[in-house]
Amino acid sequence: MDKFERVTNGFNFVYEKELAANETVIVDMPSVSPNKRGVNDIGWQTDGDITLYGTLSKDPESDTALWQEIKESDEINKTVSAIKIVNSGAACKVAIRVIMC
Repeated sequence: MDKFERVTNGFNFVYEKELAANETVIVDMPSVSPNKRGVNDIGWQTDGDITLYGTLSKDPESDTALWQEIKESDEINKTVSAIKIVNSGAACKVAIRVIMC
């Protein structure tokens, strides 16, 4: 499972990757701590044909994890434990930013 990278000393996390054609990746959300009570905002962009899904499952890599599609311009459920990125086309780039509160 991939991880977000902290880009400042604050609560700003980014995941950037070039996905291979038809690749699927699961990205673990940053851990919530007393200083980071939860996710304040999530933004994403891509130059390809991807679909994002969010899960609340404690084990996102299990076969029993439930996933819900995150559509463009949707408000993302800020309690998700992981995001699944499904690339349905040619190689492309994706960037996701998470701001913790």
